[in-house]
Amino acid sequence: MKAIYEEIGSRIRLYRKAKNLTQAHAAEAAGIETSFYGQVERGVNIPSLKTLYAVAEALSVEVTDLLPTKRGSKETQAYAKAVERLLQGLPPEKRRLALDVLSDMVSRLKR
Repeated sequence: MKAIYEEIGSRIRLYRKAKNLTQAHAAEAAGIETSFYGQVERGVNIPSLKTLYAVAEALSVEVTDLLPTKRGSKETQAYAKAVERLLQGLPPEKRRLALDVLSDMVSRLKR
């Protein structure tokens, strides 16, 4: 289970960084303590379902975007790193736009 919590945490971190938010800002938006938020990102504390939904809302993503896929964490991490590389060097407002466009495209593909 530890690997699952670590993957959830790494996904949360990826979306937070893509939105150019600090842990403190993301925690505040989710209505949780900053220290707890940091523990969730590191995979050392287990968020409740209510907290997971609050974090997803704070990051403007679907809660399912934060959950591990059946493909395995290595492939998921590779995709996350690829997205992170694409966003590097963009100013914060353009990062948010790119992530919003990607999120919209994925939502449409799932239909």
